Amino acid sequence: MATHIYPAIELGRSLGIAWPRGGQGHNVRAWAELLVLERATHPNLALAYALEFGDRVQANGQRISQLWNETLRYHKNKPYSYEVTQVREAVEWLIVNSAYL
Repeated sequence: MATHIYPAIELGRSLGIAWPRGGQGHNVRAWAELLVLERATHPNLALAYALEFGDRVQANGQRISQLWNETLRYHKNKPYSYEVTQVREAVEWLIVNSAYL
């Protein structure tokens, strides 16, 4: 897996994505940004990837990233119900639209 993840992360960094060193493979926001930037670099994919859709991909990645990170799994946390709802809605949107990602 490292042969795919680390080169993708380095590509993202080279494209100007602020990709943190810690928990780098778990950063949902950075993955969403890379997905949108990569689509934009391929003309045949960019046409099918409307600007509004790319904005939604990034917005949902940002929403998830604001409320979850991989270090939380090592702690006993109880999220507020509105936080669970926000992450669930963002994940549901990504799942529903996964065929277009």
